[in-house]
Amino acid sequence: MNWNDKLSSYQSKSQKAEEAKSSAVALLIIGGCGLVIVLLWAFNLLPGNISIVRRFMLCGIIGLFSIVFLIMGFFSIRSSKRLRIGAKEEDKRTEEILKWARENLKKEVLDEKVLGEGEELEEEEKYFRRISLISACLNEKYMNLEADYAEDISEQIYQQTYDNASSDRGAIAS
Repeated sequence: MNWNDKLSSYQSKSQKAEEAKSSAVALLIIGGCGLVIVLLWAFNLLPGNISIVRRFMLCGIIGLFSIVFLIMGFFSIRSSKRLRIGAKEEDKRTEEILKWARENLKKEVLDEKVLGEGEELEEEEKYFRRISLISACLNEKYMNLEADYAEDISEQIYQQTYDNASSDRGAIAS
């Protein structure tokens, strides 16, 4: 994982699908365990020296929360499935954009536009100008991209285009 993965505000649909799936599993486990505890306690199979009124009142409250967790877990599973379908489409589009970039955004051409005639720039300035140019080319070709997605793709294009991406980032990170 590079530093950009930690700073990026963009979260891919496949990442969102994984988070929804893990949330669903956690909610279903908690809800299921809660219902088991309620049933055991309701039938006096768990030790506890409290009155029957309090026992059933607590069973009702814990049971209600458990059912809510189960319902939320089922909705999270459904959401995860929807996000997985969207993730496949997004991955296909990302691959298409990266292929276009490999074919059309060559390192030499980008650097010629960024650096100009005999201009000397700091590594940070080169990086930001390159990213800006890549973003402009990307937005020209693919106009309806979300801003966060376009920024993330620009970073991926930069990484695939420049072999020394880590040294540029190291200069920026310090």
